[in-house]
Amino acid sequence: MVMTDKNIPVLDANNKFLSYTSPAKSRILLKDGRASIFSKDPFMLRLKGESGDNMVIRKQQSQGGIITNFTKYFSEPKEVYVQNMSATQISMTFPGFGGSASDVKYLLPRTKKPYNITQDVPFDLISRSTDFRKLVNRRNPPLLRLIEEDEFIEYYENIAERNGTSFDEEMQIAIDIKNNKGQKPNHVSEPLQRELEQKLEDKREALEKPVEINPQIIGLCVRADRNQGPLRIDAAEFIEELESLLPALSIDDLEFVMTKGVYKKVKKFASDAFDELTTDEDE
Repeated sequence: MVMTDKNIPVLDANNKFLSYTSPAKSRILLKDGRASIFSKDPFMLRLKGESGDNMVIRKQQSQGGIITNFTKYFSEPKEVYVQNMSATQISMTFPGFGGSASDVKYLLPRTKKPYNITQDVPFDLISRSTDFRKLVNRRNPPLLRLIEEDEFIEYYENIAERNGTSFDEEMQIAIDIKNNKGQKPNHVSEPLQRELEQKLEDKREALEKPVEINPQIIGLCVRADRNQGPLRIDAAEFIEELESLLPALSIDDLEFVMTKGVYKKVKKFASDAFDELTTDEDE
């Protein structure tokens, strides 16, 4: 099945036109059984089991970024998309219904690539996990961010366009990272781990400035430092995470990266973003 039209019409369960979607999102909807092919020429999808009115209500309930009303958020089964906002991997355990033997463990890698955790953990276990809710609501520093499906798809489509790859290829890269494939060896002894963590903390303090710098920016610069050894992130990882933070960054944040960003490519990326931001302000 080939989908070449960039804007694919989508009908709700009552055969009313709802919106347009992308080929990447169409594949996900079909694969997950949430939609069926309504027409092949022109290519159109029909959603299963939900009207357009209900979808609008659900979207309004979940907008806003910070989730405080989990009763509404988990009121009906859905795909749960998350993004790791911390400087380390996040380990989660979802209690099962049959005691500890039925618990499901999930490791979210140290990357800003978002993941659909319902591919590995049943929705019922996610919705009843109090630890998961605490991770999402923690804000100082932020650890875990819930995102909408549209943002999830847009993230990988943008990465694919930038890298000259496809949506599916970028998704596979993310899966390989989660499964520890294609990554640099990261076998660190416990004493070395403690030493690296202490150096990271010392470096963080050295990088602190009187102006208010986004702590995630400081964390990125620390993780790129040469003293981090096998824990050091490369320029591509730095730029990818920096790009995801751009909407929330200030001129001071970008100036900080331009001087403390370690890599030439990273500093150039920050410089371009700085020029674009200052140009917009001048206009």
